[in-house]
Amino acid sequence: MSEGTPEAQTCRLVIDGASGAHANLALEEAMLRENRGLTVRLWTNEKSIIIGRAQLARFETDLDYCTRAGIPVVRRVTAGGTVFNGPGNVNWSLFVGRGFSAGDIRYIWGVAELFKMGAGVVTDASDRCGVKTWLDPPNRILSAGGKVSGMAAYISRDGLLCHGTFLLSADLEEAKRLTDPAEKTLERRYTRSRAMKMANTGIELGSFIASVRDVVAEKIGRELVADVPRESEVRVMESLMEKYRSQAWNLGDPFEG
Repeated sequence: MSEGTPEAQTCRLVIDGASGAHANLALEEAMLRENRGLTVRLWTNEKSIIIGRAQLARFETDLDYCTRAGIPVVRRVTAGGTVFNGPGNVNWSLFVGRGFSAGDIRYIWGVAELFKMGAGVVTDASDRCGVKTWLDPPNRILSAGGKVSGMAAYISRDGLLCHGTFLLSADLEEAKRLTDPAEKTLERRYTRSRAMKMANTGIELGSFIASVRDVVAEKIGRELVADVPRESEVRVMESLMEKYRSQAWNLGDPFEG
């Protein structure tokens, strides 16, 4: 798609768009595939553990506890470490098509610069809500109390995704319990999570969403249009549901099969 087409210049805001951990992660991949302009997605999730693409779930969380408690463990399409989703946490996602460039938001072929761009949105929004945060390279956002957001990214020829968590008022004790990795050495190809002190920001969900919307609008010089997932994105999401519900994808070895 050329840079001049209307879809390549679309700037939209999607709140949620799916329900449940499996559907939420399937929609993330669907939007990555289908987005051609700029899509900002802010979404909440059920209590769940989200592992990185190159991780072995059994070494990154307590699978027995998750099974007993009915907590889904779902692999995402992006790399990085394991994160906790659930009450008191909001997820943010930036989808940027290859043909999109406006102000400070653009298609970037470089993960370090991409994380700076994503972190800039989150830290500016947090600051507006009265909480000072900053980027701890390459992909963590910190406050004075500890880590408040982690980021992961995926860059393709057609577009990119930079997304992360943001802690508002989560149960940090449970989050730590379920994201502390096992003390076991694995081959270097497997990404390992890093235990780190986490902190809530205490920001109200609605305030954070409004601040992100305003910050992005200022960075690109135009308003975001409130939207829902397009039909094409929903179709791709539905086609991906079998994968995102499968034990092989979520709990298996990412380098086998």
